[in-house]
Amino acid sequence: MGQAQVWARVNTQYALSDQPDAMHFNLRTKGVLTLAVLILYISSVGLFLTNERQKLVAIVQEIDTNSTAQSFFGTLLNALGHTLVDIQAILSSPEFANARPALVTQSIEDLTRIAADLQQTAQMYSLLAPDSEDFNRELAAIKNTYDFGHLAKIRDIEQRLIAKLNDVLGALRMRGEDSAQRYHELQQFINVVSIAGNIFGAVVSAAVILMFFGRLAKDIKRLQARAIAVVGGYDGGPLSNTRHDEIGGLIEAVNRMQVDLRRSERQQEISRQQRFHQEKMAAVGSLAAAIGHEVSNPIAAISGVAQQMIEETKDDNRASSKICHEFATQMLQQAERIALIMRQMSTLTTPHSPEAELLDLNALIESTCGFIAYDARFAGVTFEQDLDRDIPAITAVADHITQILMNVLINAADAMDPASQPGQRRIQISTRVAGDNVHLSVTDNGLGMSPEVLAKAFDESFTTKPAGKGRGIGLFLCKALVKKDGGRIELTSTLGVGTSLSLFLSLSPAVTAVRAISAPFNHASLESSGH
Repeated sequence: MGQAQVWARVNTQYALSDQPDAMHFNLRTKGVLTLAVLILYISSVGLFLTNERQKLVAIVQEIDTNSTAQSFFGTLLNALGHTLVDIQAILSSPEFANARPALVTQSIEDLTRIAADLQQTAQMYSLLAPDSEDFNRELAAIKNTYDFGHLAKIRDIEQRLIAKLNDVLGALRMRGEDSAQRYHELQQFINVVSIAGNIFGAVVSAAVILMFFGRLAKDIKRLQARAIAVVGGYDGGPLSNTRHDEIGGLIEAVNRMQVDLRRSERQQEISRQQRFHQEKMAAVGSLAAAIGHEVSNPIAAISGVAQQMIEETKDDNRASSKICHEFATQMLQQAERIALIMRQMSTLTTPHSPEAELLDLNALIESTCGFIAYDARFAGVTFEQDLDRDIPAITAVADHITQILMNVLINAADAMDPASQPGQRRIQISTRVAGDNVHLSVTDNGLGMSPEVLAKAFDESFTTKPAGKGRGIGLFLCKALVKKDGGRIELTSTLGVGTSLSLFLSLSPAVTAVRAISAPFNHASLESSGH
């Protein structure tokens, strides 16, 4: 891809980059989003840990409740054990019937307190409800009648209650151990999650920060290096840009600056080449005018003498007179040739208007070829002109066409093999009408160009000539000048065969209008004539 295509692609990229995109974020937005994500992460971890801690609190409450139940049932179990021992002692005494009233009364008071605790326990554990009811019934009966049978039943009920309470205490102890185990596991899980969350958050945050600032520093260094290179005349491709924040905008600005500076440099180079061409032609014109002024009188005198000698010897049949007549004729022809050369130089180097004007393209081609043929590079080069004498006038800047022709012809001469025999090097120049344009073709039988070289032929600063002989500005300047005049330029080449350059120059608007109006009439006249 040539430089022109590269810069066209860059301009298209900038035109697209100017369009708003809702998904592009600046640095401030990126910072806010990063902070929001960090806060969201911390909040999520905090909510998760809070929920787990609530589970931990529930386990602690469960452990406390279980411990309270174990204490209550342990106290009840001890009370039942004491009363069971007392009742058994009373029942085992031989003097049961005459037992001391104080001992029986104390046992009844203890049994009454146990009955209240059993009623509360039966509400929590339905398994103890039947025994609690039997205990209360027998206790009420013994309060009314101090009877051996009722006291023995109370003893049996207490034995059953002690067995069941032992089972309940065992279950409570196992539940307590399970709760303690779950508390320990959950506490470890919370600690692990808390530590892992902190480490993960710290690592990810550090990685994001390092990556963000690392990329930022890299892009800033790229910008710094490119800005220095652009100021130093860098002429390569643009900086790649994948950012859509302020740094990305700065990269685009540097690329745009590079494009603008390059465009400005190209315009300055074109203007400099045009001024150089104008100054060169003006200098040649001044020299030609001075030389013409100095040689005009001698040439006129020589022409006059030669003409006089021709007149005096034309009817003289003497051998000496015939020789003088021939010499005089040659002198007159060479003097006229000198005068023609001076007129061509004067015509070509006459300052033209810098604005577009009507031009006779054929006359301009003939004068340019006649002038440039005296260059040493065109020694042995044959100009073959096939000019359509019926082409209408074109609208262009005369200096532009002259400069384009001179550049193209010089390139054609440089492309030819200098070892070729005289007459074998040919440059064909032709003109013809092509639609609303005049087609000017310059074809040489030089060395030609490879497809790779042809693709870069119009690129600025591209040249295949050795150092000091070419700067790669010729064809680039030609394309710029043709484009400025509203035309176009095309180039075809075959390696080893030659190169053909085509210029398409716009006809005068008036000529185009006349051609458009007259076309139907011409067509009708052809039909009426039977053609």
